[in-house]
Amino acid sequence: MTIRPLLASRSPRPIPVSNPAPGLAARAPVAHRGPDSFEPRGPALPRAPLPSVEDLREAVRRSKLKDAAEALRKAAAPPAPATTTYTIQPGDTVGDIAWNLMQQGVPGPVEAIANQIVQLNGLANPDLIIAGESLQLPTAPGTPQAGGPVAPGSPGGTARPGERYPVPSIKQMSSEGTEDDWNQQSNCGPTTMAMILKGYGIGTDQSDGAFINQLGQGVGITSAGVGYADIQRMASNNGLSSEVNPGTDVGWIEQQLASGNMVAVNGESHVMLQNESPPFTSGSFSGGHWIAVTGMTPEGNFIVHDPSSTVTELTPAELQRFLGEHQYGGYSVSIHPPPGVAPTDGQGQALESVRLAPGAMSLAESGFAGQGEFLMRMAQKYDVPIDLALAMLWKESQWGTAGASVGANNPGNLKFVGQEGAYEAFTSPDASGSFAGWPTLEQGIEAYFKLLGTHYRAELDSGNWTALINRYAPPVENDSSLYVQQVNDYAAEVRRRLGIG
Repeated sequence: MTIRPLLASRSPRPIPVSNPAPGLAARAPVAHRGPDSFEPRGPALPRAPLPSVEDLREAVRRSKLKDAAEALRKAAAPPAPATTTYTIQPGDTVGDIAWNLMQQGVPGPVEAIANQIVQLNGLANPDLIIAGESLQLPTAPGTPQAGGPVAPGSPGGTARPGERYPVPSIKQMSSEGTEDDWNQQSNCGPTTMAMILKGYGIGTDQSDGAFINQLGQGVGITSAGVGYADIQRMASNNGLSSEVNPGTDVGWIEQQLASGNMVAVNGESHVMLQNESPPFTSGSFSGGHWIAVTGMTPEGNFIVHDPSSTVTELTPAELQRFLGEHQYGGYSVSIHPPPGVAPTDGQGQALESVRLAPGAMSLAESGFAGQGEFLMRMAQKYDVPIDLALAMLWKESQWGTAGASVGANNPGNLKFVGQEGAYEAFTSPDASGSFAGWPTLEQGIEAYFKLLGTHYRAELDSGNWTALINRYAPPVENDSSLYVQQVNDYAAEVRRRLGIG
């Protein structure tokens, strides 16, 4: 991908220093007479009469009013913009610098940031900046005001909600370090891989720029960038396995994420720019472009890290279009984590994105929102298969959103038998006995897992889900055959979404 700078550089020439302002008279020399007195040379001047006490009081009053007015003026004035000092490097243009600043989080499109640079430095000719001289540059909100290069790096990543690894965000045109400057405009592939690999804990001892350079040089990258075979070589050069899937199958990408992998995706860069807010914030360019797809939001969208745009999330339709508008139909490369490296958040966050059918609510959109980690802990604590447990909870209460048990924090519709912490919540004319209630949803969820893990231990250990359901939802009260069929279908979808066998 080639990025055209906003302003072209031209041959530098020195900027002359302006002469002192005319009309300023030099001060008269003085002769020193003693430790505390100075007497000007020349004839003595007549002395003015001493001021009266009233004159002095009036002068003090006016001085105080002047000071107060100045203080009010300063308080009302907008704060000076935060800036940092930057030393111009050979080949720099105002447009390139503005683009790098935008990638770091300085608000506004490239053109607006370039105008800020011009105004901050009083540049009469923005095309004429000289290597070695200094510029004052705007900084992103929250950036310390300190000198340094335009391109601060990303020392490490933090997993976003829906991500299972701490993936850093790295921009190919402004990565930490300058080792990759020689090929910045074509480094979307190595930058994408640097983010994925650092998310897996590989290359974290190197600056972003050094790692990008190492990855690109390792596959013989040129100004044309890299293809999917090179991405796979970058993975294998770092001891990782991978698999490629050509085309627009975003379902395959979702399955890879659920299985604990991350995916490098190659599509049409123009589509990414259209999805920025506002569109084309990062400029206007087109061609094949690599991005990292690293997780799913609770709403079912794809989390992305783009080396060249501000886009951080794509709907399935948008990701499919990104792939489909690529001139060769798009490619997705699943990068498998190193042996022994597990998702940092277990599968709790992945659980939040589970939905059992297209258009159905996800767990994060149901009454179980925010309970993903707790559900996984309860499944482990009581040794209950999470796919069976979630499938039955959907059948019983649609994950806490349906039925009379909603207000009672009883998503499993458990009968009241004096359970610890429970109370008798309600009775049903269609079922014998009364139903339990708990003060909190967590108590109701734990009671459900405890019941399955103890009273239904034999059925769980033998894998006889039909027998378990016939006991849990007796045929005299339910259509048990339908219940069994639906639970098996739901559980299969949970397994697919979580990537478990």
